[in-house]
Amino acid sequence: MTTVRLVPLAAEHAAAMYGWMLDSVVAKNLGLRSEPSLEKSAAFIARAATDVTIAARAILLEDRHVGNVVLDQIDRHARKTRLSIYVGEDDTRGKGVGKRALEEALRLAFGELGLNKVWLTVHARNARAIAAYVAVGFQVEGVHRQEFLLDGVLVDELYMGCLAPQM
Repeated sequence: MTTVRLVPLAAEHAAAMYGWMLDSVVAKNLGLRSEPSLEKSAAFIARAATDVTIAARAILLEDRHVGNVVLDQIDRHARKTRLSIYVGEDDTRGKGVGKRALEEALRLAFGELGLNKVWLTVHARNARAIAAYVAVGFQVEGVHRQEFLLDGVLVDELYMGCLAPQM
């Protein structure tokens, strides 16, 4: 089995990140609202490196950068965070990389960060992502009706959450 691990997102990851934002599949599923640029990608990485409410990680498959996981809106008082993930490299999608990266992100959130809840939103037509989220322990907690604009059509957005394992 190939190794999937997370490392802190750094300046050397900006070019790949920008390239993935230009990929229509990634851009559509993320719901990008502005034109991506290398400068915006680099600025996000620099901000994330110093912002205690963000834990941004590169997904490495073996040693190849294939996507990103971001925990943001980290609320240490309420012990929760929002998760965003995408596998940017087309040839690695659908092969379990995202699921393994999700497992690593949950280990980070519940272990190192000591949080109790990880939440996310996903448009209801993203069946592959929803299946991966459910497989690692997320549950649908609500539906935001017609909250996501996908190809010019308003579609439902699912609010999903995963709680830390109780010992």
